[in-house]
Amino acid sequence: MNFFRTVFQVCTGTTAFLQLMNRSLWRSFFHFFLLVFLLALCLSTVNTYFIGKEIRRVCNVLFEQIGGVKISKDTGIRFLKNPDRSQSYILNPTMRLDYFPGGSFQPEAVQKWDTGYGIVLLDRAIITWFRNMSDGAHEQYMVMCSALDGELAKTVPMVKLVDSREQLGAYLADGFSLKPGERIGSLALWSDGFSVENPSFIAGQMISCVAFVIFCMAFLGMCVLGIFAVFCFALAQYFWSTNVPERKMSFRTVLTVTLYAAFPPLIIASLLSGMGVPFLSFQTVFFIAFFIYHLVVFNRIQRQLRPPGKDDEDIF
Repeated sequence: MNFFRTVFQVCTGTTAFLQLMNRSLWRSFFHFFLLVFLLALCLSTVNTYFIGKEIRRVCNVLFEQIGGVKISKDTGIRFLKNPDRSQSYILNPTMRLDYFPGGSFQPEAVQKWDTGYGIVLLDRAIITWFRNMSDGAHEQYMVMCSALDGELAKTVPMVKLVDSREQLGAYLADGFSLKPGERIGSLALWSDGFSVENPSFIAGQMISCVAFVIFCMAFLGMCVLGIFAVFCFALAQYFWSTNVPERKMSFRTVLTVTLYAAFPPLIIASLLSGMGVPFLSFQTVFFIAFFIYHLVVFNRIQRQLRPPGKDDEDIF
């Protein structure tokens, strides 16, 4: 497969692209997605390492307030301290925890949530929400559901997007709480009477969830951004090359070369993103680096396809 060798070659010079022109397009796409997978895994690992420290600290403080968590078919999720009272905690400036036993949840409560992330404990499920956009009229929320009720788990999607706080409140109020006299038929995640009083267990579960979410968001984001940029730059290069017929390449060849030219920009953007460099977003670094590097690569290839004559010598 020579994946790692190929990555090293395209990151250390442009001579390898002359051989990569003849590489299978499907193999190129496979290498691209494999690189994105490894970069997303690295970003998830690095970010989770630093976030994990904060999660463990918060869990230790939180468990001093709630005592622990108990799961049962009769009541669902309950705190060990003040189990019948709604409780809310600001875990850090960007995340909150809300606990609503029985039918105490009201959709209006969502209007007070001003953090970017949150966890909601209801009788039959653990809901995690993320605010994707925060520009007022265009808010959007990604909601992840871990249903304790086996029957509920069959009908509720694991991931759902809602477009407003009102929709988020209506979604949380729909079937996640137990009515008076109602009980859970079968538990999907834990056994009846399961309880946790050790914050380390919850911290481990939360860290795993955070790592999974970061990986999925990084992988999907880089795939969408990378494929979009590759096709745009490949089309531009293909139509531009029609002005020089003797240097013209097929679109398959142009697309293959462009895919591999995206490797160094993806690595650079991921490295700076993992380092948390301020004022430089992943998208900005990637597009700038990709634009410059792909021009350098195609300039090298065009010169090799037709060595310049005396009249074509670079005046610089």
